[in-house]
Amino acid sequence: MQLQRFVKSFSQGQITIPKDFRDQLQLGNDFWLKLSLDTNRIIAEAAIKSPTPHNYTQKLLQVKGKWFNPQDWQGVREEVTARLRGN
Repeated sequence: MQLQRFVKSFSQGQITIPKDFRDQLQLGNDFWLKLSLDTNRIIAEAAIKSPTPHNYTQKLLQVKGKWFNPQDWQGVREEVTARLRGN
């Protein structure tokens, strides 16, 4: 479904993104847009915020399963060290 609307800018060039556009892109009330110029077009893309270190850590802690253990880490580290040394 292609949405199309005409919007009028305010005094300093500000525009309002119509609600049906925001809903389609799953944008909340506070979001960033990446703006680009392409000849005579303004392209606006939703920019996803990078997770904060705390949020990222919390998401990692929610990962289920046996995906990491210290023995695996040590083996990978030794393999990488050997490759870097050319062995």
